[in-house]
Amino acid sequence: MQKTASQSKILVVLPGWNGSHETWTDFVALAKPHFQDVVVIDLPCFGDEPCPKAVWGVEEYAEFAKEKISKYANRQIVLLGHSFGGSVATQLVANNPDIASKLILSGAAVIRPKNYLKRFIFGTMAKIGKGCIAILPSQKLKILAKKVLYRVADSPDFSNTSGIKRDIFKKIIRQDLRHLLSSIAIPTCVMQGTEDTYVPFRHGKIIADGIPSASFVVIEQGTHGLHQKKTAEVFLSDILEFCNK
Repeated sequence: MQKTASQSKILVVLPGWNGSHETWTDFVALAKPHFQDVVVIDLPCFGDEPCPKAVWGVEEYAEFAKEKISKYANRQIVLLGHSFGGSVATQLVANNPDIASKLILSGAAVIRPKNYLKRFIFGTMAKIGKGCIAILPSQKLKILAKKVLYRVADSPDFSNTSGIKRDIFKKIIRQDLRHLLSSIAIPTCVMQGTEDTYVPFRHGKIIADGIPSASFVVIEQGTHGLHQKKTAEVFLSDILEFCNK
């Protein structure tokens, strides 16, 4: 039986914030028969990788990913960046065009609007909320109140951070990478779900329009996690179509 083009390639996945090899296990099992190998790189602070000692930005995460990917030198790599992993992949490929043969961006958090008003509101809410939370009678209520505060402020990932991880999060959400899009020279597929509530649909279109060799694939009823059960097969089918071109 003749091999498809994808079966001579390694699919390397950079997960999103709070993602790891564990959150991609089911998709890896689904995709492996179609590739030479499927590798998920845990980024620092997630999975098996500890947080760095310094406050990293997207640049440092890209250098970390570059070092991990270097072990697959001289192999055909398809790089898949999801959410925060999409911003890392964008930074990596823009500055290292030979790191991969193709790029896939899924719900990529590349565009970071300044949202000064939103930040001001969140900062004010945080100060007021901290005082209110402090007087709650039990630790359980305090934890619940914090989660509600962060959800109202539209920052669900923020509630899952602390210490240096929180400082890193606060840094990376301010790093808008639109200026790098025109530097991406390899074939790219930007994939966006119509029901993604984390990365606005219009951002996916802007990213695709900004990359010279990009195609834009829309997955109907797809949420932020296109690799998850609901849309995993459609997601993989679109990936294979792109890889086998």
